Amino acid sequence: MSREKRSFADRSFRALLRILPFDFRVDFDTEMEQVFREQRMDAEGQGRMGLLRLWWETIVGVFTTAPREHWAMLKQDTRYALRMMRRNVGYTVVAVATLALGIGANTAIFSIINAILLRPLPYREGNQLVVVRQQAAKAAVDDMKFSVQEINNYRGQNQTLSALAEYHGMTFTLLGKGDAQRVQTGVVSWDFFDMFGVRPIMGRSFLPSDDQPGAPPVLVLSYEYWQRGQRGDPEIVGKTFEMNDKVHTVVGVLPPVPQYPDENDVYMTTVACPFRSSQQMMTNRDSHMMSAFGRLKPGVTMAQSHADLAVIAARLKSEHPKSYPAEAGYTASSFALRDELTHQARPTLFVLLAAAVFVLLIACANVANLILARMARRERELTVRAAMGAGKGRLLRQLLTESAA
Repeated sequence: MSREKRSFADRSFRALLRILPFDFRVDFDTEMEQVFREQRMDAEGQGRMGLLRLWWETIVGVFTTAPREHWAMLKQDTRYALRMMRRNVGYTVVAVATLALGIGANTAIFSIINAILLRPLPYREGNQLVVVRQQAAKAAVDDMKFSVQEINNYRGQNQTLSALAEYHGMTFTLLGKGDAQRVQTGVVSWDFFDMFGVRPIMGRSFLPSDDQPGAPPVLVLSYEYWQRGQRGDPEIVGKTFEMNDKVHTVVGVLPPVPQYPDENDVYMTTVACPFRSSQQMMTNRDSHMMSAFGRLKPGVTMAQSHADLAVIAARLKSEHPKSYPAEAGYTASSFALRDELTHQARPTLFVLLAAAVFVLLIACANVANLILARMARRERELTVRAAMGAGKGRLLRQLLTESAA
């Protein structure tokens, strides 16, 4: 074989050695280089194709042998690390307890943040749900309740909401076969539960006919009240109760989902509420009592909804200047329901997360100090191992395995 071909073979062999780990490369260099040279001499008479074939066989051999070598060394290092942990029980307990404290605190805080800030709302397409608010910025009013006429105006004139439902809460006395009970009552428009995508587990929700003047009063019970106040009566649908001198029929029971904006016992339609259905509330634009919630149409953004509601507010301000004086700065806007639910808790949660991360950093620093102190005591051991032929890479690998274990 010519000198040029031998030089090419040597360069190829050295290139292969560079891709091997340090410890394996030392053994390979001292033991296998001679084998490679003998094989190269056998391939001299085969020309360049023989040299390329030898080079390919060498590559295959490297990549089939290196994983086994790595795995064998990892098992050896792990067994040694476990023996060292058993010999230093105090160090192991302190290190594990320190890290457990930091990791446990971070896991707990992140679980809370995930449940409150990251997990989707427990409602159908919750990212499309919005809270509609009237505001009087110049009068420092951020949440002005709606009147019946305003609800009708925004419901009929908006272009960006597929539904607009109203809500207000009151406390009434519920009379049945047993003792009278004071129940927290949500007064809602008929499409309130449909807008949130909540389907009763028993019976039905409200229908448009239930919210018409003169309709028979009906009730939907919350799951909690059904279990607590009615003892989970499986025959509750169809039973009647007296409230506000009217007989109300139970038509459904809600599933155990979070209720918003209040945790109510029962729900009734707007026409069944003696205050909401009074003549004064129906005709007086300035009688504010209700909150409003909406669902964005598909493809509509919050900015578009905000602009749409602001246009309606400007129109109402122009048509009813007495109800909306210019000096009040009246307008209307929409806010994502998720932000409304979490805006008060978000700063506190982020502060807690930062504190938990700081605790984890302190724990890691303490464990690092323990490791350094332990390494100082093992200086003689490491020196002896280096004198017996262990390379820097081998020692570093052993120490990293012990730290990971």
